[in-house]
Amino acid sequence: MYNVIIPVIYRDYSFIKKTIRYVFKYLNPNKVYIITDIRFKQFLPRVILDNSSCIVIDENCLLEGMSQDILKKLFLKLGRKKMGTGWYFQQFIKMAFALSDYCDTDYYLSWDSDTIPLQKIDFFDKNGKPYFTMKLEHHHPYFVSIERLLEIRRINDRSYIAENMLFNKTIMIEMVNQIQSNSSLEGNTWYEKIVYALEPESVSPMGFSEFETYGNFCFNYHSDLYKERTLPSFRAGGLIQGRFISDKILKQLSFDQATASFEIYDRPPFPWGVLSYLYARWQRRKELFIRHWLI
Repeated sequence: MYNVIIPVIYRDYSFIKKTIRYVFKYLNPNKVYIITDIRFKQFLPRVILDNSSCIVIDENCLLEGMSQDILKKLFLKLGRKKMGTGWYFQQFIKMAFALSDYCDTDYYLSWDSDTIPLQKIDFFDKNGKPYFTMKLEHHHPYFVSIERLLEIRRINDRSYIAENMLFNKTIMIEMVNQIQSNSSLEGNTWYEKIVYALEPESVSPMGFSEFETYGNFCFNYHSDLYKERTLPSFRAGGLIQGRFISDKILKQLSFDQATASFEIYDRPPFPWGVLSYLYARWQRRKELFIRHWLI
């Protein structure tokens, strides 16, 4: 048995109730941890707040000393402005979960809030061996940071970046400790060292991937633990009906797809494109207003 973690921001709150319904239907987790800014908790759908198997965690209290505000100050100090801290922070959250008291299973599954499982997905084979879901992409700055952080040069030809990843708690802690002990990098904590290891933004604003780093760490140090596999996944699900996608269409997609993702800024054909545009703007405006009101 494993738990699922889903980092989620306010603009995805309306969609997360559909994601959660399908996660329980097809993944059969023990518990689902919704990791978010706790100030927004009251705006989560009631189906989540009333579900005893869903546990809401404050993203800024998951690990002592790690918060988005602290990360923003570090990025400001280093002059990094092109990629928002939220993109990196959600990656650090997935790593920090292994270090928290909430992690009470040997494995935990990170799942994207905008991705829906369309059929039953097993994350262990019949012998109990866990799976990596593999893709085909290569973003060079990710591997530069991996080498700086872990001194790894042996890289898998395939990518570990997918819509989900099954983490082993013990291995994640081992990897974090190895980063923490890297005296060649500035920073007092493992996440500060990751920021200092990033390529300059003139090279790429995206300089680190938690999935690529963890996957290649296992590839080097725990090569016999995981099995690699591919899953049919539809990344552009939002181009059909945006986030107004119906259960009927999801059922049709399940014929040959295991997952479908629905980016909030995807623009489907008319009239769904107009509705999706207005929906995205409305969610953004509400988030800004509520954030101002709460602060």
